[in-house]
Amino acid sequence: MMPRDQLTWEQAMQRAYDAVGVSERLYDEIDDVEGRSNVDIEKHLRRAEVKAAHARTWVAIAQALGMQGDRYGSS
Repeated sequence: MMPRDQLTWEQAMQRAYDAVGVSERLYDEIDDVEGRSNVDIEKHLRRAEVKAAHARTWVAIAQALGMQGDRYGSS
């Protein structure tokens, strides 16, 4: 992870977008495989929830950077 003062709004938004995509894929995969046990489904759901929390964190970082003016390349 890069230092906070070197992270741009665009980089944070890209990381948020990527993290949301991973989370959505994990949620979608829950129903893809038949024959899973309830334990397997629960583990997969927990992984998806962790990735969703990761995405929310990146969105919050991007919002904070945007409010500081970093969205437009200013400091």
